[in-house]
Amino acid sequence: MPVVHVAPHAVGRYSQLVEETPRREIALPRAFYVVLGVAATGYVVYELRSVLTPLFLAFAIAYVLDPVIDRFEAWKIPRPAGIAIVLFCSLGSLATFIALVLPGVASDVGTVASELPGKISALILSADPWLSAHGIKVPHTTTEWMERLGANANSVVSSMLAPAGGILSAVVAGGFSVVGSVVAALIVPVLSIYLLNDFDRITAAVRSHLPRRYRRVITEYAREIDGALSHFLRGQLTVMGIMAVLYGTAYAILGVRLALPIGLIAGTLSFIPYLGSAFALSSGLLMSLLGGYHPGQLLGVVVAYAIVQTLEGFVVAPRVMGKSVGLPDMWVLIALFVGGQIFGFLGVLLAVPTAAVIKIFLARAVDMYHESELYLEGPASLRSIPPPEPGRGSTLPPSSPSQPPPATGSSPSASATPQSTFKTPLTGSLVTGRRSEPPKG
Repeated sequence: MPVVHVAPHAVGRYSQLVEETPRREIALPRAFYVVLGVAATGYVVYELRSVLTPLFLAFAIAYVLDPVIDRFEAWKIPRPAGIAIVLFCSLGSLATFIALVLPGVASDVGTVASELPGKISALILSADPWLSAHGIKVPHTTTEWMERLGANANSVVSSMLAPAGGILSAVVAGGFSVVGSVVAALIVPVLSIYLLNDFDRITAAVRSHLPRRYRRVITEYAREIDGALSHFLRGQLTVMGIMAVLYGTAYAILGVRLALPIGLIAGTLSFIPYLGSAFALSSGLLMSLLGGYHPGQLLGVVVAYAIVQTLEGFVVAPRVMGKSVGLPDMWVLIALFVGGQIFGFLGVLLAVPTAAVIKIFLARAVDMYHESELYLEGPASLRSIPPPEPGRGSTLPPSSPSQPPPATGSSPSASATPQSTFKTPLTGSLVTGRRSEPPKG
């Protein structure tokens, strides 16, 4: 086989051409990395949602109580001592509630539960003529119930034995879930105390590691988000407490049974739009009906519900919450449904704060758009369109009426250009002008 000899100068020229050939690099847009980071964060949160739930609860408690500890520090009280005072007051309030309120609530619930079968039987007996008239036979004695159940015993037994394995696994998983819930309930207060003690140091460390180029912008965004979220969380907790007191007091005055539990549950559910109020009305009417048909009490429940809702809409919420977040109720419901469906209980906790943060970023994006050249002057392709003829309608903004007409016989110039005023949300009024074309010939 012949050997091919290559001249040294040819090899050198080839290597020089290879070195001089520019390397092609694929530059991905910045938005791609942002979307990739958000997707990766969402995936990690989804996979670790059961672990992150107690951690988020602890952080939320520390976040809400941090201003209280800062106030103690302003009064020359050391931070650990302030945390001890807050912890002592919280445990004292919880112990007082358990000792004074919980026994009465448990007694009322037990009484209602024991009376509930008799109330249901009386309701069925009162409705029996109407049911019989429509061909619906209702058993009245235990023998009739056993005969009705014995007719379908085989199908009932087979349907119960089929998913026995699934029931057993569910019971075992539920036992582990209960144990995990107890452990999480014990861990959350401890984590919240540690986070509360180191809260200022944690925020300072995060701020110091931000890139210097973007530190001011990120700090500004973080300060705005902190102001909105802190006002929202503390305001929402205040509204929940006020609503619980209003519902419980109103129903107790009317003599509705389980007035205190109804008020507590309705106040707790009031952070979900329409759910707390719907529970308060339905449970109040139900307890009134089970306690005996008293038209005055039923009317009183409806009137009390209307008064509490009016106070919430026109007094409590505007004064406590203000317009710090300003999320419509439909947005809140959608955020809760989506967060609960994807991340479970952690998603329910994160839904409204995340929606509030997204609203802040959207508001900033709209402000940036209102300051952009696209909003102020329009696209370059549209600005290059020649003006319409004098006899036809013009889509350009009208000229300022205060501008004096150009002098007769003077050549058109930039000073004679019709001017228009555009108003933007951030920059105020901006006067722009369109230069007239030079005369032809």
